[in-house]
Amino acid sequence: MRAVLLLLLGLIVMGETAQAHTIGAPRPAMLRDVEGYAIAACLVHQAEPYLKDQGYAWGNAIIQRGKAPIEVLAPIEDAVKLEIAKGDMAIIHVDTNPPENKTAPVLYCGEIIDMPSVRATIQKTVTKLKPFYRYK
Repeated sequence: MRAVLLLLLGLIVMGETAQAHTIGAPRPAMLRDVEGYAIAACLVHQAEPYLKDQGYAWGNAIIQRGKAPIEVLAPIEDAVKLEIAKGDMAIIHVDTNPPENKTAPVLYCGEIIDMPSVRATIQKTVTKLKPFYRYK
């Protein structure tokens, strides 16, 4: 019984330690590029010209430094457009007189990578990109 408890305690500690090592660790370049491309695509599809410009600039930077054909990233933009079409823009409440609600497109675009449909497309894209991001 004591051996089982020690084994379980060891597994718990190992699990906590393994998780702690990933917190704050940099994301792999491939994941950073794919998630960044999704956020950039979201910004491109916002109404504000400045956000559109920043989205184009960010997306172009990813493509220019990219290690894969641009066609592989196309499904990301499609998934982002479908998510945006749902109309679930982030809204924040502002305590002014009178109180008002404002859209928060930067917040929304930053979190779009966690929407289930976009996350699934990101995972598929990462799988397709693995051969292009192999470290030598």
